[in-house]
Amino acid sequence: MKDDERDDRPIGSGLTRREFFGHLGKAGGAILLGGAARGALAGYMEHGEMTYWDSGIFHHDAVDSSEEASGIVRALLEGSWRDYTTIELPSEFLDWNIEARLDMLRNLSSLVSGEGGAPPSLAGPHNAAMATCGGGRRDSVMKINNAFKGMGLCPHRDRISELMDHMTSTASAPMPEKLQFLVDLYSDRSSFDLTKLVSLELYSTTDFETHTFLNLMAHPETSLVFLDSKSYEIRGIGELIHPGDQTASRYLRDVVSYTNIAHSYFHGEFPRLFPGIVVHVCEVFDNSPGTGRGVRLAPAGTG
Repeated sequence: MKDDERDDRPIGSGLTRREFFGHLGKAGGAILLGGAARGALAGYMEHGEMTYWDSGIFHHDAVDSSEEASGIVRALLEGSWRDYTTIELPSEFLDWNIEARLDMLRNLSSLVSGEGGAPPSLAGPHNAAMATCGGGRRDSVMKINNAFKGMGLCPHRDRISELMDHMTSTASAPMPEKLQFLVDLYSDRSSFDLTKLVSLELYSTTDFETHTFLNLMAHPETSLVFLDSKSYEIRGIGELIHPGDQTASRYLRDVVSYTNIAHSYFHGEFPRLFPGIVVHVCEVFDNSPGTGRGVRLAPAGTG
């Protein structure tokens, strides 16, 4: 679409893009949009300048994970393709992450059974602050973002079908049974592909794109920070995978299906499948105040 055609495209309430920014310029930018005006711009402002969707599906062109099983992920950054070597999450991080998850599950079991216990904390191994930069959305002059994401360990390719089958067949099981399934799962580290962490992109659609989505699509480097009694930072390549993208590998499409099933397993059914976020782990730092101070744990060695 030509620039002049885009400027004359209606964005709501009879305003075109050209007219809106003309009014904004006359006001010197110092205006407060009321509810009606915000509603008129919703959708236009919550998009970037690039179009990533085709018939309701996107493909992450900036990431090539075809060699992920061999420990190599390629990413398009600043106009050049670069190879990144992935690593397994180090034992120090896993000791904290898994034991904290098991503590949370034991606490939830006590709550469900009526034995007491505290509501789950937002701190800990499930929620990570995800930093991204580089895409940009029309509602901001800056191209940086940070958002909390629910992060899970990634199922191993040898076990993923079995795990999906189990959750599907026990979707209506009582909550104590579901919690015990997770206790058993996290008690066996061989269940996981430790070179990856997984999440869901819950809000991006053809009508609304999050800052995280736009940033990763344009520049897939990311940093995850976990905060608890310990604090860890994981740096890696964030790959977005649409559940309808048949060009993605069978394993990564299964990872997206697994993550959606796990999400519904505890939160109930949702009207659609959400895109997945697979973070291919490249570096891990200990950010714990006083002890870690941002020292790199993995890969081991200097740096």
